[in-house]
Amino acid sequence: MCSSSNLEQRTAWTRERLSEALGESAVRLIATIAKHAHAEKVAIYLAGGVVRDLVLERENLDLDFVLEGDAIAFACKLARLYGGETERHIPFGTAKWKLNSATINNLSVGSGAIPAQIDFATARTEAYPAPAALPAVEPGLIAQDLLRRDFTVNALALRIEAGSCPWDMLDPSGGYNDILGKEIRVLHDRSFIDDPTRIFRAFRFASRFGFSIESSTADMMREAIPVIQRLSGERIRHELDLILREEYPERIISNLSALGIFAQIHDSFRTSVRSAEQFKRLREDMPQMCGSSDDIARVGWLLLFSDIAEDDALLICARLDLPRGLSNAIAGFARLMAKVDWLGAPGTKASAITRFLDGISATAWRAGLICNIDIHSVKERMELYMEVWRHRQPTINGNDLIRAGLRPGPIYREILDKLRSAWIDGEIESEDQERELFLKLVNEAE
Repeated sequence: MCSSSNLEQRTAWTRERLSEALGESAVRLIATIAKHAHAEKVAIYLAGGVVRDLVLERENLDLDFVLEGDAIAFACKLARLYGGETERHIPFGTAKWKLNSATINNLSVGSGAIPAQIDFATARTEAYPAPAALPAVEPGLIAQDLLRRDFTVNALALRIEAGSCPWDMLDPSGGYNDILGKEIRVLHDRSFIDDPTRIFRAFRFASRFGFSIESSTADMMREAIPVIQRLSGERIRHELDLILREEYPERIISNLSALGIFAQIHDSFRTSVRSAEQFKRLREDMPQMCGSSDDIARVGWLLLFSDIAEDDALLICARLDLPRGLSNAIAGFARLMAKVDWLGAPGTKASAITRFLDGISATAWRAGLICNIDIHSVKERMELYMEVWRHRQPTINGNDLIRAGLRPGPIYREILDKLRSAWIDGEIESEDQERELFLKLVNEAE
């Protein structure tokens, strides 16, 4: 039988209803996990975002389980039985079970969609030793675990029982009503003081679902803004990266900017007044050029810096502890934005533009194109660089230089660069003309 709970129960979910929402394969996977929890006499719950999205009727296959027991040991046992790997985070009592094709075969859940990994967490309580510090955790009960969460809409859980009876929704904080009312509400007064990353998440969820931020929650958020300065660069970077992967990141960025959040990260961090326009272009015009969602998010990072000079940009990169490759791309983008007038000037040679753009990453010139797409001369030259100029190379190579009797040294690079520039600038248009210029350059060198 299904057990009752003294927590407020808003609704119940049958196996059939879950199958309609998640797909039969995912429900078979949940049922298998429930069977093993029952055998271990461990209470297990499907919790957090997936339950919220069930209520919202949004697709979500991120399965997060909370156990009133040892989640790491439980995940490891499933991996021993069915295969796959576990990634354990002992201080927080959490584990990821990563599924591979053999694991899915062994689970016999069918051919439908299931997640690539499943999260397990021991139900816990949290205490924050200082504002913005990581919490100290202790094992607890599901009611305590739900009440430690960020927002009421994420403080929902389903008690998963073996068998086909309805699974009850646990809702200790009124999250179900807040979903219906389309509001983001924190669970306690010190929520943003304890963890100011919740400010970023509040705007992220509000934008994603079209919700508003409840008035007292907004007041508490404003009071906690200075605490952002205490966050590590890594934690802020993680939140910004998640924002840049949302469908409309510019809405979230605009709200954060209006509250002065970026200035709390670094004095020089300011977003462009054209940010909304730039991200719209990224979303609508650039997917084919940028490729994967990771590439698009990477270009999005650069757009955050479109009004920031290189020296300041590097200071912000250090504050956020950005990876070297991304920091270099941002620095190159800042150099490009500083040279826009030069790029569009009539007297600037194509070969000079090519040498300059060769020195920055593809991510940087893609972001530069987005920001300057309405300046015809700049757009035209950047597109010519991407499509034509950067691919132009002389047919003559180092072997020809050796045969010409030149001693190896910097002169090799100088001659090859001059030949390439001549091709790009249209000063030569055939191999015969290249050979003629080559002989001239060799004679000058000798």
